[in-house]
Amino acid sequence: MTRKAIAPVVQADIVIKSRRRCALCVFLDGNDSERLGQIAHLNGDHSDNRFENLAWLCLEHHDKFDSKTSQTKNYTQIELRNYRDRLYQMYGESEYSKDDIVLVRDYIRQYSKTFTYIFHEYDELAFKIDNHVMDTLSEIRDFWHTNALRSFNFTIREIQDHIANNIAGILRIYEIEMYDLVGSWIKFDNHRFPQEVLRRKKKEARSFVDAIVGYYKQLEDIAVK
Repeated sequence: MTRKAIAPVVQADIVIKSRRRCALCVFLDGNDSERLGQIAHLNGDHSDNRFENLAWLCLEHHDKFDSKTSQTKNYTQIELRNYRDRLYQMYGESEYSKDDIVLVRDYIRQYSKTFTYIFHEYDELAFKIDNHVMDTLSEIRDFWHTNALRSFNFTIREIQDHIANNIAGILRIYEIEMYDLVGSWIKFDNHRFPQEVLRRKKKEARSFVDAIVGYYKQLEDIAVK
């Protein structure tokens, strides 16, 4: 299969979350030291560079995992995924530093008006959205991984990333041929497209906003610690 380069931000997430520990070394050999290694593809597809398909392995275990020999039973995808997830859980930060909390407060302060707007509009977002809010959401989507407000604390960063992913979902609702710029609004074209399409889009908007509300509440809880 074609080998594609793993995006630098994904590589960074893997090594930070694993702390360059090999999950197989930790749970099979009892070795929790930092290891020289490589990023392995769990499903064997080297073009599938999704975060959930990747794991940091030492060189020896990476070779064994990728080996196709029929002489021995190789490590399975399920086995490695289990050990990787246990490693991430083990190294997940349970406490937040002062700097972590300050950053969360800055994040909330920066985007509070935008989130208040989408929470208030809810599924009406599918009918119309303020053009300035659209610009802010697009900025979050397009530049999130280099945003200075993206936390280095894994737990916080994961919450923020979930919010960014759901923002991307909201933006996918606005198919260009179905929406028009009317003044400062981007509005659904009722004349050319049926209400059934709008109802479907409202349902999608509700699901994305509901998810963001839950994650945003987690950040608010962290901000008051």
